[in-house]
Amino acid sequence: MTPETFFPAYDGLGERRSGSEGDAAAATWLREAAEAAGAAATLLPVAFQRMIPSTACLDAKGRRFEGLPLFDGGLTAAGGIAGRLGPLGSDAEIGVAEFHPSAASLPGNAFARARAESRHAGIVIALRTLGDGLAPLNAHDHAAPFGPPVLQVAGHDAAALGVLAAAGVGGVLRVEGRHEPGISHSVRAELPGAGPPLVLLTPRTSWWTSTAERGGGILAWLTALRALAAAPRDRMVVGLASCGHELGHFGAHAAFTADPALASASALVLHLGANLGAARDGHLTVRSNVPKLAEAMAELLVHEGYPHDAIEAVTGGKANGEAHEIEARGGRYLSLIGRNLWFHAPDDRWPHSIDLPRAAAIARATAAMALRHAGAGR
Repeated sequence: MTPETFFPAYDGLGERRSGSEGDAAAATWLREAAEAAGAAATLLPVAFQRMIPSTACLDAKGRRFEGLPLFDGGLTAAGGIAGRLGPLGSDAEIGVAEFHPSAASLPGNAFARARAESRHAGIVIALRTLGDGLAPLNAHDHAAPFGPPVLQVAGHDAAALGVLAAAGVGGVLRVEGRHEPGISHSVRAELPGAGPPLVLLTPRTSWWTSTAERGGGILAWLTALRALAAAPRDRMVVGLASCGHELGHFGAHAAFTADPALASASALVLHLGANLGAARDGHLTVRSNVPKLAEAMAELLVHEGYPHDAIEAVTGGKANGEAHEIEARGGRYLSLIGRNLWFHAPDDRWPHSIDLPRAAAIARATAAMALRHAGAGR
C-alpha cells in the first residue's frame, strides 16, 4: 500500500471514536493490513465506560450554542444550570473561554487544574482551529470525571460567546449524557526474534476521522512493519496501535499493565505520534531520552527528503502523547509529533489536510530507524 493509496483508504473508514462502529471497523482493517505487511496480528479488546452524549447546549439571549460535553467533566442535573455568563475565572455562574484543542494534551494540564479549582457552576469553551469546527479536548480523566459540567463548542461560536460573557447576560447550560460499557481494540502485531523487543507504538482512535492526525503515524507503522518483515534481523518486533488515545490513552495503559516490560524494558519504543505529514505546517518534533538518537532520526528524515529547517530534534524534556506513558514507566523512547492546523477538527480529511511527500518521507525514515534497532543486516 503506497501513501497515494493508503490515505484515501484510511479516510474512507470514517470516524473512529473509541467504542463506535467506525472504531471496530478500523481496528479490523488495521489488523488485516498488519498481516498483509508480514506480521502476526491480533485484536486486544479493552473494556471501558463509554460516554454517550445527549443534550449539550447553552441558551443565551435568544440563541442556542450546541456542542459536546467534556468527556471527563461533570453533567448537569435536569433543567440545567441557570446563571450569568462571564470570563473563565470570574464570579459568574457560567465561565466562558477559548482554547486550542491541544490544551489537554497531557494529564494535569492547565485547563484540568482550572476546572478543579473553578468556582463556576458550569463552563463553556470554544475550540479554535483552522475552519473553527468542533475540535474536542482529550479526556485524560474519563474513568473518573471531575469538576463542573463543561460544554465544548465550535470555534466559530467564540466571538458571539465572548460578547455575551463580557455583557454578563443570563443563560441556561445543559450538559447531558450517560455512561455505558463499551469495547475498543488495540492492534498488536509481532515479528519473531530475540528480546528485548523493538516496539512500534502509534495511537489509532480519535474524535473524528482525523486523517492527518492519526493517518501519518499508522502509515509509518505499517511501512516499518513491512520493511522489518522483509529483512533478516536479530530482534523481536512488537507493533502496538493503541485504542483510547482521546480518553486518557486507556488502550496503552491496558497493554502496559498486561505486559509491563513492553514499556519499561524494550530495546526502544518508537512512538509515531500525531500529525505526521499534515499539510501546511511541516514542523516536526523529534524527541528522545536516548542521547544522540533524536539527531540521528533527524538525519534520516532529511536523507529521505523531509525539510531540514522544519525538524526540531530534542534530547530529554517532557514527552507528549503515548511517549509520555513510556517516559513515566522508565523506558527508552524516540518520539515523532507534528503540527496540524485542523487538529481534532472534523474537517481533518483527505486530501486537503495531507502533505504526501512529507508523510512518505517520515514513513521511509521510520522504517530505516526501525531496521537499525532490530539488528537488520548484522
